[in-house]
Amino acid sequence: MEAPAKKSRPVNLFDVPESIVAICGVKEVGLIALTGDEELLCHKKAKGENAKLANELTKMALVEADGKPLSSHDGTVDTFWGNADPKLRQLILGAYAEIHGTDEEEQKDFLKTRRTRVA
Repeated sequence: MEAPAKKSRPVNLFDVPESIVAICGVKEVGLIALTGDEELLCHKKAKGENAKLANELTKMALVEADGKPLSSHDGTVDTFWGNADPKLRQLILGAYAEIHGTDEEEQKDFLKTRRTRVA
C-alpha cells in the first residue's frame, strides 16, 4: 500500500515542551492535514484495530521532526515513532486531533442544522 504524495501542503509546526525535549531531544514536529484517500489507506493498514488506526493516522500526518523529513516511503516515520518517548507520541497524537478535529461547539452547531427532505 503506497501512501499518496504529501508535497506542497501546509505543515503545522508544534514546539515540544522543554520538559519533553529534555527527555527525547526533539524540539519541533510538523504534521499535515490528511486527504480522504490517506485516511482510507490508514483504515486499511489498521485492519479494524482502533488503537492501531490512531497511530497510523498520526504517523501518516507526521512529516517532519526538527526540520528533517519523515516518510512512510523510506520507513523514517516508523523508525521515529518506534523510538519516540511515549510522552512525545501522546503530544503528537494530540496534535493530529487538533488539526483534524472540531471543537464541541462546532459539532453542536453542525448537528443543529439537520433538515429532512422527502425526495
